[in-house]
Amino acid sequence: MTKYRVIVGLSNPKNVARLMRIGCMMANEFDGQVVAVTVVETDCDAPERTPECHDRMSRAYQILDTAEELAKGCSADFRGTLSVGREVPEVLDEVAKAENASLIIVGYSEREHPNGTDSRFERLVDEIASHAPCSLLIANFRGEEKYDRVLVPVRANLSLDIRRDLLVAMQDQFGSDIDFVHFARSDQEAMRMHDQLEQWLAERKMKERATLQVDVQDNPAQAIVDASAGYDLVVLGTAPLHEVRRKFFGAVPEYVAANAPCSTFLVRMQDIQPHS
Repeated sequence: MTKYRVIVGLSNPKNVARLMRIGCMMANEFDGQVVAVTVVETDCDAPERTPECHDRMSRAYQILDTAEELAKGCSADFRGTLSVGREVPEVLDEVAKAENASLIIVGYSEREHPNGTDSRFERLVDEIASHAPCSLLIANFRGEEKYDRVLVPVRANLSLDIRRDLLVAMQDQFGSDIDFVHFARSDQEAMRMHDQLEQWLAERKMKERATLQVDVQDNPAQAIVDASAGYDLVVLGTAPLHEVRRKFFGAVPEYVAANAPCSTFLVRMQDIQPHS
């Protein structure tokens, strides 16, 4: 049986601890391994070439050292990987394929794509989303690091299965309270979705783990932002790739990630199909 592996892409020292704790949580939940990946974006081949390259290499090694210490503290099986002078999406794609990874975790960033207007992607994170060979979690951290209350908005059943794995891990290891919510545009849709979600929760043994609320709202994106007040985290499924273009998460998840007062996780399953 293939060992469960989660790839954690690390570049910002400020996010290393929070990203690693989520990666370790998932690895521990499934008796797997967390693989930390950092990329030195430079044209030099070795740290001795220039002072700037040396500084970047030193920072990369420090990131991996910090990641390893955090993994030890979480009692998680750990391995670190460092790549020099290659593109981040290419490295993450290659490592995830080589490891037969189940999940990639990276931090959310509005950083523009380094190739600018020559790229079909607006941001580097969009290219990562486009190429990911497995499920993907984009973490946008706000406020203090706690996960006591977690809001899970759903559009149809989008990405519910991978989110279920994440939510069960959060309950088992962090004691999180989970609330599912669907904002429908009509009473008819609300009734239909309530029945579908009740069935989904029952089939996946989640009825005792979470609450469910279905309301009618004209603007679901703003309704999610409003509802997120008082929560520590919002976990959203993202739109299938064929439904979006240059920004690869979809209008509602993008709006919530930009405007919610708490942290947001954008979760995409590999090869999402319409209304799956």
